[in-house]
Amino acid sequence: MFSLAARRAMLTTALVVFMLPGTAIAQNPPASAEAQSAAQDPEAEPERAAPVVVGGEPVIWITTGAGPYTAQFRADRISQRLAEIVRDRSILDPSVQVFDSGEASELRAGPRLIMVVTPRDARSLGAPRPAIAQQYARELEAAIRAERLRYAPATLIRSGIYGLLATIVLALVIWLIRRATRAVRGRVDRLVERAPASLRLLQAEVVSPEGFGRALDRSIRLTRFVIVLVILQLYLTFVFGLFPWTRAVSFRLFEYVVTPARVAAAAVIGYLPDALFVVVISAMVYGAIKLVGLFFRQIERGRLVFPRFPAEWADPTNKIVRILLIAFGVVAVFPYLPASDSPAFAGVSVFMGILVSLASSSALSNMIAGIVLTYTGAFRIGDRVKLGEAFGDIIDTSLLATRIRTIKNEDITIPNSIVLGGSVINYSRNAGTLGLILHTSVTIGYDAPWRKIHDLLISAALATPGVLPEPKPFVWQTALNDFYVTYEINAHTASAREMIDIYAALHARIQDAFFEAGVEIMSPHYTSIRDGNSAAIPAAFRPADYVAPVFRVEGTRVEKAGSP
Repeated sequence: MFSLAARRAMLTTALVVFMLPGTAIAQNPPASAEAQSAAQDPEAEPERAAPVVVGGEPVIWITTGAGPYTAQFRADRISQRLAEIVRDRSILDPSVQVFDSGEASELRAGPRLIMVVTPRDARSLGAPRPAIAQQYARELEAAIRAERLRYAPATLIRSGIYGLLATIVLALVIWLIRRATRAVRGRVDRLVERAPASLRLLQAEVVSPEGFGRALDRSIRLTRFVIVLVILQLYLTFVFGLFPWTRAVSFRLFEYVVTPARVAAAAVIGYLPDALFVVVISAMVYGAIKLVGLFFRQIERGRLVFPRFPAEWADPTNKIVRILLIAFGVVAVFPYLPASDSPAFAGVSVFMGILVSLASSSALSNMIAGIVLTYTGAFRIGDRVKLGEAFGDIIDTSLLATRIRTIKNEDITIPNSIVLGGSVINYSRNAGTLGLILHTSVTIGYDAPWRKIHDLLISAALATPGVLPEPKPFVWQTALNDFYVTYEINAHTASAREMIDIYAALHARIQDAFFEAGVEIMSPHYTSIRDGNSAAIPAAFRPADYVAPVFRVEGTRVEKAGSP
C-alpha cells in the first residue's frame, strides 16, 4: 500500500506521456527495450521502478537503468543529490534547469547535477525526452522548495505548536476513552449482578453470570486497546510529519502497522481452500470420536452386551480408538497445514519426532503394558489386589499407570510396565461367585485331640461376621512338627474388601473358642516345665476352683554299702 504522496509521484510520472503535445496522446507508447527483451524472453523479470525520495516523500519514479546501473541505484543517487542541494545554502535559487547535451538531458540546480534523462527513459515512457525532462524539472524544483521551507524557523515553530496541541488532544482523548470504558464496565457489572441464573444446556452449565461478565470485560479492554492503538498511530503519523527530520518516518509508520496485517490477511485468504479441507477432516474426526464414544458408553452401562467383550473393556478401548482417529486426522491434514512443505517445518517435525522417540521409550512400554493388562482382565476398578508389595483397592487405571489405595488410605501409583513384570493377586475377582477363601494357622501340642481342634476352629469361623456358612469352613493339618501340629482353618467370604476386618474377627473368635474349651495355644514350641506353672489361659476362662499344680519331685533312695 502506497501513501498519498507516493501515489501522486507515480501518477505524475505516468501522466507525463499524456501532457505531451502532438500525437503522443493518441498513439500507443512504443515498447521499451526492457519490454522488447521481455517479449523475446518471457521468463525474464521486468525491472521494477524505483522512487526518487525527497524528505521521505516520493517525487518521481525511475523506470529504467542507465548503462551498468539499475533503476534503484539511479533513484538512490538522485535522492542523495537532492538531499545535498536542500542542505546547501550556497544555492540561493533552487530552480532546476534543463540542459540538452546531444542525446541526453541534464537537470541541474545551480552548478549541481541532479539527474540525466536518457533516450532509454524516453523509450520506457513512450514520450519525447525533452518533454519528460521539463516535467521532471518542475516536480523536482517544487520538492526542493517545499523541503527547504520545512526547515524555516517559522515553519518549525508552527510545527512545534501543532505538535503540542496534538499531544494535548491525544491525552484528552485517551482520558475520555478510559472514562467511557469505565462507565461501560460498571454498567455491565450491574447487569451481571441482576442476571437470574446461568445459561444451561441439558442440565450442564454453559455460561455463568460471572464468566459472561469476565468475557465482556475482556472484550471491552481489547476494544479500548485497539482504539487507543489506532489513535496513537494517527498521532505519531501527524507529529512526525510536522518536522523534516522525522517526516520520512511518518510516511512509513502506517506501512509498519498495515503491512503485517495485509500480509497476514493475504496469507489467510490464500489458505482458505486448504483450511476448508482441514475443517472438513477435523469435523469428520470429531464426529467419529463422538459416535465411537457413544457406542462404548452404551457397552459400559450395560445397554449393549457382547459375550466376549466385558463392560470394563469399553473405556480403555474407547481411548485407544480415539487416539487412532486423532492420529488418522493428523496424518490426513498434515499436507494441508500452513508451510507444511517448507524446509523449516520439515526440520521442526523431524526434531520433534526424534525428541518424542527418545523420550517415549518408557512411556511406550507402559502403554503397551496397560493395553495387555486391560485385555487380559487382570483387575478392574474397585478390586482388592496385591501388586508386588502394594496391597489395596484399584482406584484408577490408564494406559501409563495404575493407582491403588491401601488400607491406610495411601495412594500408590505404579507404572504399568512394573505391574506387568510382577505378580498380580486379585482377591475380588471370584469373591462374588466362588467366594474368597480366608485362611489362618494355629499350632497346638500333641496332647490336644485333633478332632476337638477341628471342631473349635470351624465353630470359631462360623461365628465370625462375614464368613459364609456355605461352603462350610474346613480345616487342614498342614504339618506335624516336633512339638506341635499346624492346623489351618479355611473359610469362605463374599466381601474381599473387608478381608482385613474378617481376619481380625476370626483370630479373636479362635482365641475365645480355645480359651472356653480349655485348650492352650502354645506355639511355636512347648518347652515349659508344667509343674508349678499356671495354664496359658486367661483367668476368666479357668474354673473357679482352679489351682496351679505344685512342684512334684520324685527320687530314689540311695543306701551306703554295708549299712543295715
